[in-house]
Amino acid sequence: MQHIYLISGLKKMKSISLLLILTYSTLLSSAQVMETNPTENFANHWIFGRNIHLDFNGNTVNQKPFSFIDFLEGTTCLSDINGNLKYYGAGGGDNTYLRTTIGIDSIPLGFNDYAAQGDIFIEHKEDDSKLYIFSSGREGGCGHSYLLSDFTESTFITFPFLGGEKQQAINHQNGRDIWYANHARQGDSIYFFLIKKQGIIECPVVTHTGLNYYGGANGWSTQGQMKFSPDGKYLAEAVSSSPFGCGIYGFNTEYPITDSVYVWTKGFVTDYRKNWPYGLEFSPDATKLYISAGRANNTQEPDNPPTLYQLNFDSLKNDVNGSSWISIDSSWGIEDGALQIAPNGKIYGARPNQTYLGVINNPNELGAASNYVRQGLTLDSGGTSRYGLPTFNQSYFYTPAIDYTYEEDCFSNTYSFNGLDTFQGSSFEWKFRDITNETVDVRLGKNISYSFPRADSLENKYEVTFIANSGSKTDSVTKILTIRPKLTTHFLGKDTFYCADAQRDFEISLKTPSNMHCVHWGMGVNGDVLEPYSNLIGDTVIGYENFYGHIHANTFRTIDTAGVYTARITNKAFCRTWDTITVTEIPNPQKPSIQRNGQELESSIKAAEYRWYFNGNLTLTTINSQLIPDSNGYWQVQLISEYGCESELSDSFFVGFASLKPLNFKPLSFKVYPNPSDGHISIEVPKEGQYNLTLITIGGQLVRLSDSPQGELYRSVNKRIEFELNLANGTYILTLTDEDGKTGSKKIEVVN
Repeated sequence: MQHIYLISGLKKMKSISLLLILTYSTLLSSAQVMETNPTENFANHWIFGRNIHLDFNGNTVNQKPFSFIDFLEGTTCLSDINGNLKYYGAGGGDNTYLRTTIGIDSIPLGFNDYAAQGDIFIEHKEDDSKLYIFSSGREGGCGHSYLLSDFTESTFITFPFLGGEKQQAINHQNGRDIWYANHARQGDSIYFFLIKKQGIIECPVVTHTGLNYYGGANGWSTQGQMKFSPDGKYLAEAVSSSPFGCGIYGFNTEYPITDSVYVWTKGFVTDYRKNWPYGLEFSPDATKLYISAGRANNTQEPDNPPTLYQLNFDSLKNDVNGSSWISIDSSWGIEDGALQIAPNGKIYGARPNQTYLGVINNPNELGAASNYVRQGLTLDSGGTSRYGLPTFNQSYFYTPAIDYTYEEDCFSNTYSFNGLDTFQGSSFEWKFRDITNETVDVRLGKNISYSFPRADSLENKYEVTFIANSGSKTDSVTKILTIRPKLTTHFLGKDTFYCADAQRDFEISLKTPSNMHCVHWGMGVNGDVLEPYSNLIGDTVIGYENFYGHIHANTFRTIDTAGVYTARITNKAFCRTWDTITVTEIPNPQKPSIQRNGQELESSIKAAEYRWYFNGNLTLTTINSQLIPDSNGYWQVQLISEYGCESELSDSFFVGFASLKPLNFKPLSFKVYPNPSDGHISIEVPKEGQYNLTLITIGGQLVRLSDSPQGELYRSVNKRIEFELNLANGTYILTLTDEDGKTGSKKIEVVN
């Protein structure tokens, strides 16, 4: 069982105790915070190994007495904005308790499994009321829960893949959100989940690297660390087994990619140099990578003791079989463990079962100039190093002189930009360069908003540069932003229906916008409608069973039955929206009968339209329920509802009383366009003349077309009648009667 150790307080704390804890916390250090990195103090406390507590507040490393912990491998810690310790924890072993400032409590994290980077705590910098707890182990289990500020914990949510020992985090390019990464137990996949202020986007970005893990029964190949460079430009991994190796990849914090920069692997061979790589860390300037490799007293390696290597990126361009790796320390009998950059810019190395840590004092320098000291920090507070060190969001260690954050409105593509600098700039400028058209737009001010053009349907890239000036000092930062097509909310179309007798022939295809990151479909037949953002407000992660992946996102869904259908889309800027469409089954009108009323025939049931048949042939379609038959024979009527659903034909009614003089009941023929329309209607009639127009709603309500004393009379011009009406959306029946009394009807749709 893994546990989180709470420094802030207890779940059942009395109010007076809480006051004491808050007072104690505010009396602790209040470290300076640079606006380009408000989280720089989050890694100021390290608790790891056997009873080790390092405090990096100030310019020195303070060792604090600690007891009752013994973590074999990686841990995780989190401090507040002022550098005061809030949480620490790890998994594996018999650590079934935790120590707080006033008592003992524990909260399980997920898996009883030691791991190089088995746990990591993450807080979104815009919401410190929720602590995200990610856990993963070499046996494959991985997932997350979260802890609220009142110490209530969510259910542990298992990810739908097998993870390993490697977990990491880095800030998104927007400076607000956070990428969480987990390397799969088997294969070469890395899963990246974005943590937004609202919660975790549950559909990951999946990339592939150059090292293919063989998980095996125990997942040993997942041992070793995975790290982002502090600036987020690179990602690297060390693989301790199956295969032995190291990979460095270019990374994009806007939308994850892992482009190979350097991959070295050797597998199981008799040359044991560089075997068992485990620790891994970038220099602060991301020009060098440090790797610890080798096992102490390994009889297979009599000439190859554990070694700490430096990889210089410039030299790697011409590397052959690891020939450019620089050994900066080697010692028989003493293993190297994990590596971790610290707030003071130095890199610390775990030395298993020793009472000291290795320290790389100048990690940006080449070779011996890096000033590695094997016994660089003596653990004089009684602690003993083990294999692991704490795992952090690597962005905690990146404090540039100038930066900016942004927040997008994906429905308008208007972005809010906030400039940041460390030198109290007095004037500021923004440049927006359209990479496609080579046009440049300029704005002034530190915090601005900008609406990107040409983004309704096309994806486009912009080079956005922020420039700050203070006297003679000028600095700038440039980021490439991918502007995605605007999101729309009504992408599934209008609610629709089908007639009951037509279900066997009914089928429609629902379609979401293309090129989405992921699509979730839901259905409400059993009350399980996929609610929007439900995973972002504290509920269990949903939709994995409906998740079709970021590569093969299913943008279509064919349906053939009534129901409520919901689609939630997430675009590649990780904005979300949803739409719902209701499909209704409409019953058919009842079968009518024909009644005689004097010289007329009449339908026994009212309807929107009537089809009259004589001797089995359609003779007339009308909105009138009565008919004066013009021939003797067998008549039938069929009803049409306002939805267009049809009844059965009535039983035949024999007429023997029709007038001997034929009456012309052929309906008036005319055309209406456009149909659907926005209220502007053109009617094409067969001949010039005066026509009476009647318009009724589908519900039978008469719509007044004119206030003229002549009523609804219109004279055609060039065989056309045109009028424009302010009509509500819906279906209407338009009836025309010419000067000879001939009548015809058309159904029209109005869509504004």
